[in-house]
Amino acid sequence: MREMTYLNQKVAIIAFLEMVFLQGKDEREVPFSKIAEATHCPHDQVELLVMKAMSLGLVRGTIDEVSEKVNVEWILPRYLNRDHLQVLT
Repeated sequence: MREMTYLNQKVAIIAFLEMVFLQGKDEREVPFSKIAEATHCPHDQVELLVMKAMSLGLVRGTIDEVSEKVNVEWILPRYLNRDHLQVLT
């Protein structure tokens, strides 16, 4: 298994945050497979990527390892731009 470099990890986290916004405000349960596809992250590293985003305080939510889904409840407001704010309203 290949570990992601620091820069790759940062880019993948940003891609994850963007993907959450594209889901819509009522569809915050995201399967690992969709995260892996959007972030170009190996499927076996998706959980670590999401945990890293959570530990950095960028998102809050829960990870369901059994069903391989992430439920995002909150995202850092500082990350939001005008387009993101329109989605939330």
